[in-house]
Amino acid sequence: MQKIFLLLFLLASSWLSHAQGTKIINFKQEKLKARLQHYYIAEIKDDRSDTTTIGSVRSGVFSKKSVSLNLPGGAAAAFFNFFKANLTADTHTIPISLHIVQLEVAEKTGGLKAESEVRMNIAFYNAAGKIVEYKGSNTVQATLDASRYVEELIRRGLDDMLQQFDTWAGQNQAQLKAALKGPSVEMEVEILADAADTDRIAWTRGRPLTLDDFRGRPDELSRAAAATNSGLDVRTSLQTQYGQTKVTVTIVPFFDKGRSWCRANSRNARTLQHEQQHFNITAIKGCELADTIRHFTFTTQNYMKELEQLYRQKDREAQQQQEVYDGETNHGQIPAAQTKWEQTIREMLNRQSCYR
Repeated sequence: MQKIFLLLFLLASSWLSHAQGTKIINFKQEKLKARLQHYYIAEIKDDRSDTTTIGSVRSGVFSKKSVSLNLPGGAAAAFFNFFKANLTADTHTIPISLHIVQLEVAEKTGGLKAESEVRMNIAFYNAAGKIVEYKGSNTVQATLDASRYVEELIRRGLDDMLQQFDTWAGQNQAQLKAALKGPSVEMEVEILADAADTDRIAWTRGRPLTLDDFRGRPDELSRAAAATNSGLDVRTSLQTQYGQTKVTVTIVPFFDKGRSWCRANSRNARTLQHEQQHFNITAIKGCELADTIRHFTFTTQNYMKELEQLYRQKDREAQQQQEVYDGETNHGQIPAAQTKWEQTIREMLNRQSCYR
């Protein structure tokens, strides 16, 4: 019986070798069940703080001595070489970096039996960062040296995790491809010709102002014949998926009927024509804002702040142009200047891409 035991022990241990007091466990060269269809392993990294060992088990004839375990060349090299020979994958798919977060063999002793546990934590990365992480553990009880079972437990755990991620990758191709691009921001801008507020008029070529649109009470402290209250209603909606953010910006150049006024003795065509140009300037600035947004390179960290800054800048430009217009025409009281401004504004409108 003693001779048979030793023979079996030697055969079972044929795949083990020793190096400087550490028992090296070689993978059994057997094809994995996993068949990767949606990604392939491009590289393997060992993120553990100690890569010199994967744990220890009791060894020796009476299983009393504790020996350190490792894989040939370290875990990362051993995984890579084993996958190269035994893992079927389509290399025309998405390259993935496999990270070994945890690989630990722990043993609980009790009498003649030892329960060995292999704890493994594997993470899958692409160029954009970590995608998903899998954790698992397998245990085995052995009356003899448990190291001979460790290889099988590691191989089985890897097989399961590789297949799990391939299944997930097949169901989430859009997410994987988006992640490869990294975080991004896309701005979609549109000028609307419809104001949600019934007390407002959205600017359109086919809807010029009328004197009836000026419904506000005249400002008694103002010397002006009329006042146009207009502006840009800028609204945003966001949709984020897989790190890709799409921002839809709607711009409505509007005229506020309740806050715009015209004195009774100034309700004539000349006053109306002057006020129409104020509204036209607002519309021009709305289109300029849309074009600025379309050509601006937004950052993924501060895109809303950057959008706000663009709006504020365009709003300041609009106010300045309104003041220059009033100053040079003396609020429409200088006919030649008024005619020149009307022509200039008409030409500016015709150049705007939103109103062609």
